[in-house]
Amino acid sequence: MRSDNELLAAWRDGDTRAGKELFERHFTALRRFFANKVDLHEVEDLMQRSFMGCVEAVERFRGDSSFRTFLFAIGRRQLYKHFRDQRVKEGRRSDDLSVTSVAELGRTPSSIMGAQQEQALMLQALQRISVDHQTVLELHYWEQLSTEEIAEVCDVAPATVRTRLHRARHALRETLEADLKARGRSIEHLDVDAAAVAARP
Repeated sequence: MRSDNELLAAWRDGDTRAGKELFERHFTALRRFFANKVDLHEVEDLMQRSFMGCVEAVERFRGDSSFRTFLFAIGRRQLYKHFRDQRVKEGRRSDDLSVTSVAELGRTPSSIMGAQQEQALMLQALQRISVDHQTVLELHYWEQLSTEEIAEVCDVAPATVRTRLHRARHALRETLEADLKARGRSIEHLDVDAAAVAARP
């Protein structure tokens, strides 16, 4: 099986099948990235925009990071642009996604549907912390990206990513604690790290 770099090189040389194989390889991960943040009918549009953005930018991709990181960076930019455009369309101010959550944006992400109860609780908690925090947690736990790779995706310094991860875990734990308390349950024995991994849709 050819590596991402080999497929990328072949695609740049005009092999459209290599480009198709590259997209198919990362389709599920990118779809998951969007599915936990936007409505079901918006996922496919964001997927198409991200892949088109990738096609347009591939010649400028220097290969300093992995193709996967490059694709997630494009996906994140498309997602944030989508949120901004929606607010303009609604005649409302643009939100600061470092403090605003998916839930506060009025989204109804498709990933909740069909989830088991424990998984649904975690997914709902993720969607109630800021979009920035949700994004770094999902890239870290679900996509197994390194701190350096997440920094590339988010266009910030690795030290900033480490700070965000620390704050995001704390915010997630507080949100889960409030949710479980409302249900008469305790978070005392819950491993937030393990739960975040298990919540992957």
